[in-house]
Formats: sequence, structure tokens, C-alpha cells
Amino acid sequence: MLSSSLVGQGADFFDLFLIALPFIALYFYFTMGRGEKLPEGETVTDMWYLPQGIEETYETILGAIEEWREEEATSESENSGQLPGLLRGLTRRRSEPRFVEREKDPPRLYRMLDRNDPIYFEFTEVEGGGTVVKATYNSNIKARVTRFKAKQPLRIPAVPIGGRCPACGKATLPEFNLCPYCGETLIKE
Repeated sequence: MLSSSLVGQGADFFDLFLIALPFIALYFYFTMGRGEKLPEGETVTDMWYLPQGIEETYETILGAIEEWREEEATSESENSGQLPGLLRGLTRRRSEPRFVEREKDPPRLYRMLDRNDPIYFEFTEVEGGGTVVKATYNSNIKARVTRFKAKQPLRIPAVPIGGRCPACGKATLPEFNLCPYCGETLIKE
């Protein structure tokens, strides 16, 4: 009689386990992140020239970053209305905010964090007009930076800065007396 009662309880437990198994699987599926965490990427350093002044370029970058924040807020609000987003919200802490300002030194530097990855924008004014922007960021936001650059009036200066080496033909700065590539003496005009 004792053995038959244990078998009966075992069967009840097994049936209960089979009923609970899909719910356990769903719990793990929705709580494991499922792509919410950004994949590890490499650090990218990118430089480009804009014909605008340094202050205008700085404000343009700030405007783009604000657009990125709005895109993230819209994306999060759309995801939170769906059932998986609701379940994830019940079972986990909120994810790290994106594009959080950390340091601001207008118009030379803007530093922020994208979850845990730093993003730097450094601005250098070019003599004769324009600004060079040096951006250091994780490759996860490369598409955003590329879209931003595509909207800007990027230009490459048509007049070379300096001269050319008579031996190897590479560009040199005006203050150079020797070519840094081949060592040839440069002709001064």
C-alpha cells in the first residue's frame, strides 16, 4: 500500500512538472535578455571635416544625440506595450539608459555613455574655416554615426595644406624642410 501511494504521488508530481515545464521555459526565454544587451563590439575612431564653425558643429552633434535619445525612448515605449516587454519588465530591472551625458566642455569636447561604453566627440577648429570632428565610440552605434554624417555637408578641402615632395609626391606640411616619407629635401617657394 505504501508503494502504491508513492507511485501515485510520483505520477501527480510528474504531471504537474509537465504542465509547468512550458511556463518555466517561457520564463527563461523572456528573462535571459534575448538580444537586449548589445553585443560586444570594438572601439571605432572616426574623423571628418565639416565646413561649419566649431560652435555650430557642436550644436549639430548635440541635436543628433538628442534625436538618438528620442529614438531610444520611442523604441522602449513600443517594446514595453508588447507582452514580452511586460513580462520582461516584471522579472528584471530596467536596462541601463543610453546616451547619458558625462562631460561637456563646449565647444571642444562632449563625452557620454551608451550603457557601459564611452562615446567621445572632440572638436578642432580648422584655420581658414571649418571643424574636424573626432568621434570615438563602440561599433554598436556605427550605423547612427554614419546616418548622421550622411546628413551633413561633408567636404574635403580642395587646396592641399602644404606642398608635395618632389621625389615621392606625397603631401607635406609647409613647415617641413624634409619629406617625412622619403627624407628628400623639400623645395621652398
